[in-house]
Amino acid sequence: MRHNHQPGTAFTPRTLSLGCHAEPIQLTFQPGTSVLAAIDEALAARGFQSAVIEVTQGAFLPLVYVTPIIPADGLHAAWYSDTHAPSGRAEIERLTIVFGRRDGQPFLHCHGVWQHADGYRGAGHLMPSDAQFAEPVDATVWGISGAIMDQLDDSETRFRLFTPLPHAEAPPIAPRRAVLCRLKPNEPLHRAIEAIAASHGIVRASLHGIGSLIGCTFQSGETMTAAASELLIRSGRLAPDAAGDTRVALDLMIVDPDRRIFEGAIVEGADPVCITFELLIVEEDD
Repeated sequence: MRHNHQPGTAFTPRTLSLGCHAEPIQLTFQPGTSVLAAIDEALAARGFQSAVIEVTQGAFLPLVYVTPIIPADGLHAAWYSDTHAPSGRAEIERLTIVFGRRDGQPFLHCHGVWQHADGYRGAGHLMPSDAQFAEPVDATVWGISGAIMDQLDDSETRFRLFTPLPHAEAPPIAPRRAVLCRLKPNEPLHRAIEAIAASHGIVRASLHGIGSLIGCTFQSGETMTAAASELLIRSGRLAPDAAGDTRVALDLMIVDPDRRIFEGAIVEGADPVCITFELLIVEEDD
C-alpha cells in the first residue's frame, strides 16, 4: 500500500462519519454570479445548508481552476498549481460538488472535468468564487439534513478540510438514510468505506464524493502513479458480493500533476487517500 508523509502528526480516528438523511432533488443554477453564490441561492430556496451535487451538462464563462502539484517546500504533501483561466466558454463534462460552510458562511469544494473553448480537455479543482456558469445549469442534488460539512483546520495536513458535524437546523425530508464522511490521509479507500458503512448498518448504498489518492490503479491495468491528485466519483456502489460480503465498487475520474486525466473502474484495496476524501453514502433498498 502506498503511503505519504504529512507535515503534522497523524491522529485518530482515521475516518469521521455522521449518520444523516439525504433527499434527491433537481435544481437549476443560474448564471450572472459566482458558482458559489448561484449554488447557495438555489439550495437556500429549498432550505438546505449542506449537499452533494452532481452536474453532467452546461458550461462555464469564465472557467477558473487549479490542478494538483507536489510542492518542494515540505509544508504540505500536496498543493495547488497556479490558476488556469482559459478564455471563452468551457463545456462541462462532469462536476461533483460538496457544499457546506466555512467560517459560518456558505462554501463549496468542487472537482470537475471540462473542455476549454480551444478543445483542450482539462480537469481539477474549481475556484468557485471566480468561475461562473455561462447559462442555467441543471444538477442532481443530494440535500443533507442532520449533518453539515464545515471546513476546519487540520493540523495533520495543514489544510482546512470539510469535516462532518451535527447540524440540527434542517428541513423535513423523506427519510432516506445516509452517512456523511471524511477519510484521512493514507487510509485504504475501499476498506475504509466498507468499515464506515458497516458501523452504520448499511449494506447497500450509492457513493458520491470527491477527494485525492496516492496513485490510482485501474482494472484496465492502467496506473496513475503520482503522489498527488484530484478526483471525483463517477459511479460508486456498496453491495454484497457472491459470498455475501459487503464490497465497494468505484469508477473515478482523476487528474495528476501533469494534468493527465485517468478514468475508469479502480482495483479494490490498492489505493490510499492522499489529503482527504469527502463522501456521502446513501442507503439503497435491498
